[in-house]
Amino acid sequence: MRYPRLRYHDERGGLSAGDALLMCFYMPHPNERIASAVIRAVELFRERVKPYQFIWNDTGDGQAEPLDEASWDRTRRKTLEAEPGGSGSLRLEGEDPGVDDLLVDYRGLSPVPLPWPERKDDVCVLYLRLPTAYLEERGPEHVHALACELAAELPFSSGYADFVLCSSLLHEVAALELIRSRYPGVHLTSSGATMYVGTRVEGVHWMNFLGQPVLGELGGVSGLRERLALPGISLQEMSGDRVLITLGERPEVGEGEAGQSLAPHRALARVLEPVLYRRKSMFGHKVPEELLHWDRRFLE
Repeated sequence: MRYPRLRYHDERGGLSAGDALLMCFYMPHPNERIASAVIRAVELFRERVKPYQFIWNDTGDGQAEPLDEASWDRTRRKTLEAEPGGSGSLRLEGEDPGVDDLLVDYRGLSPVPLPWPERKDDVCVLYLRLPTAYLEERGPEHVHALACELAAELPFSSGYADFVLCSSLLHEVAALELIRSRYPGVHLTSSGATMYVGTRVEGVHWMNFLGQPVLGELGGVSGLRERLALPGISLQEMSGDRVLITLGERPEVGEGEAGQSLAPHRALARVLEPVLYRRKSMFGHKVPEELLHWDRRFLE
């Protein structure tokens, strides 16, 4: 299956939004507790996606250095050996850093929750992005297996894998026009890790990973099985009181002109509604109605 090529260029001609394959996991635990799991997941990811290669390592001071074994070892040790109560982060990029290229972006926090009221919902995030071509070349079965392998390493509260439109925050409303009237199955998301989703669920996706506390709020695995016993929806129990809900055999864009209703997405949205993340503000301003409406498109 071929996926649409979605591109939005800003007024200066820069690429501000583009399609990609994304795997993202939210973890409400301090960096010192999860750093080793994150490192294992990143190393696994780098190995599994070959011959795709990460070229640049962001050192965290506004600079990037070539990613070789010595560079990775420094980043690995920095993340693993962060002081108790200290944060951890890493960012690996492909040859052409952009909104639709290879990216690993980890934001680790300590403590969790943070002591500041305006950031009380922030959690650690691992954001893993691949070009859409990876999904087309390897196929959805491979991607599904890879996402499950990564998820098994991570103590997530929620996570997902999906075909997405990644956008800079400044251009989300403009980028939305690429998909709003034609591709309701495409998730509009940020071009890097965002911590403010907390223990909520960031939308409805092809692969939906649910852990605690959200799984408990939804009645556990047995409650979900009863409410989601529908064609096109599969539930897979995972260790650690977690579950994976998969909608169909591959990510569906829901092309409007083809009359795809995305019934599994709508059914899951109704079940997840109590725990779905709701945008609160953008740069201190009210969230545009277009974005709020898009986030609720499967509920309307």
